[in-house]
Amino acid sequence: MEDIQAVKRVKTFILPDKCFENRVACAWRRGNKFSIYPRSQIPNKTTSESDNKTADKILVFNQEILLFTPILRKLVNEANGTFLSLKKVTETSKNTENQVEYLKLSRQYRSIIRVCIENLQEAGEKEEDAVARNNLLSYLTIFYSIECIWHLCEILYIDIIPGDIVLPFLLEWVRFHFPHHEQSAVQLLESCERGSEDNPDYWDTVVGMVVQGRVDVARALLKLHSAVDTNEFKLVDNSLRSMPVYSVYSGISTGEFTISWKHWQAECRSKLSSRLLAHQPQLELIMRIMTGDYSAFESIRGKYSSWFDVLGGWVMFTTPWARRRELGAAAAACAGLAVGGGGHLDVMVRAALEGDLYLVIHEIQQMADNGWFATHLTDVLLQCGKLHILDKHQTDVTSRLRDSLVLEYGSLLLEHQSLWPVGLSYLASVPDGARRAELMLERIPIRTEGKALRVVAEAKKYGLLGVAQSVCSCMSARALSRGAAGAALAWGARARSAAQCARAAHRALRAYCAGGALPAADLLLTAGATLLVDDTLLLLGKYCDFHRLYKSREFKKAAKLLVSLITSNIAPDYFWATLLLDALPLLETEEPVLSAADSYELMLCLELRAACLARPQAELLRLALARNLARTALHDVQHD
Repeated sequence: MEDIQAVKRVKTFILPDKCFENRVACAWRRGNKFSIYPRSQIPNKTTSESDNKTADKILVFNQEILLFTPILRKLVNEANGTFLSLKKVTETSKNTENQVEYLKLSRQYRSIIRVCIENLQEAGEKEEDAVARNNLLSYLTIFYSIECIWHLCEILYIDIIPGDIVLPFLLEWVRFHFPHHEQSAVQLLESCERGSEDNPDYWDTVVGMVVQGRVDVARALLKLHSAVDTNEFKLVDNSLRSMPVYSVYSGISTGEFTISWKHWQAECRSKLSSRLLAHQPQLELIMRIMTGDYSAFESIRGKYSSWFDVLGGWVMFTTPWARRRELGAAAAACAGLAVGGGGHLDVMVRAALEGDLYLVIHEIQQMADNGWFATHLTDVLLQCGKLHILDKHQTDVTSRLRDSLVLEYGSLLLEHQSLWPVGLSYLASVPDGARRAELMLERIPIRTEGKALRVVAEAKKYGLLGVAQSVCSCMSARALSRGAAGAALAWGARARSAAQCARAAHRALRAYCAGGALPAADLLLTAGATLLVDDTLLLLGKYCDFHRLYKSREFKKAAKLLVSLITSNIAPDYFWATLLLDALPLLETEEPVLSAADSYELMLCLELRAACLARPQAELLRLALARNLARTALHDVQHD
């Protein structure tokens, strides 16, 4: 059966060009994309070069991702918040005392799904294009099924049910998801007219209310019948009114309720066998349903779209005291009412009622929601301690299953241009996620500096420092290639890459020597320990500091810093001329700012690096140094 279903899911593509008729190859690309291209043939030496050239094409195929539809983005983002909240609850407590929190978070997931369904309904009503409207309707079908199964799993595996009597919750599930005859019941009751049996939907509505356990509504509808005062109607009304209803808070034990219930049903059977309802077949049908007559349920099965509609009524009139683990028999009985094979939803509902969570997860993985449902439901069930999956060797693989689903779902989101940070949060919650995140994050297309900063921030957030450094290095190289030395310096400093910083610093110093301005001065003045990454970067940073001091007329500090730069010998050869000539204004100040020792140091450097300066410049600097020595000597004598 699975092989047949797999064959049905295969999609055939007709390649549109003749170049694909022979020697076609395929290659996977990034994410869910793959390319088909014609393999190049070996050129024939006897043919001309123009004959060997063909109009080859490359076809790119990618999987249609439902979750990437704009209207479903809110679903993805809000579900991520609930996923992280569940993770936090699990980490803060290692036992099952957080069952109330788990139930609360499960209901948050369902409310998110309901909002999504409402958005799809509104969009479908406004959409004018037929194709787009059909797509929205198909999305609606998917999420209706998701919400239905999630609600059922919540009742069976997550909710805290007093006494484990599941009937009230099961009836609520049926009424909420399969509200057949509800609208007609409302219309009939609003009209409140005696003789409503003339309405063609009257009896179907009454029976439907009884099957859904809405006894009060059924009694109110029966009172609209013109023959309500006859003995037959009073008999049925009395039976409905006296039907025992179990409540864990009533003070009656399950055994006492069972005795009371069986006694009530025996009375109903006695009334049936007395043939008092022979002249009212519809009332007789209602009484047969109340006695749990299987043939009565078979007779009404055709009025409903699925066997789920009668499930609550079957449990209510056969085993109203049933526990959750006892619903498998009821599911089998109701599923037997169906004509023909069951659909996909039928299989999931029956598997959930029978407690086969492995089959439930297997089936929901076949849904076209790209793994959203399987990932989050499996995560909730695992954290609640209700999921136990064994492989063929009877080894517990529950955690591995959950991790695998989360890993694939997070990887899928990483393919989207704006949802990739959400995908990272999923990968961070599984053991093998860090390596997967590292491989995928460094392959995200980055076209703007804002995107690069976001990638770096997210990488650091999850401890992927190698990715952060790699992105910064690439951005530094990219900035340097377009001549933006300041941006290159900033990115190189973020990467703490000595090579990138050195290249950017050299580019900046050469540009300054050619008459340009110093780049990223503000950055360099506040760089701090980052300047120690590379000597050239340190030189550039201190040189910017020298200019700041000079402009603020702090000449003594500027002179001291300049001398230290010259004597440290960290400047490249092409920058020596600039450093030496920067000493000239400091040598011509009104009061000497360079000491005799500083002057001797500069004279020594000048003689060693004289080739870097033109002869007139060197002579002028020698003269200025000699004059500064004389001034400092005279200044020292006057102060003595």
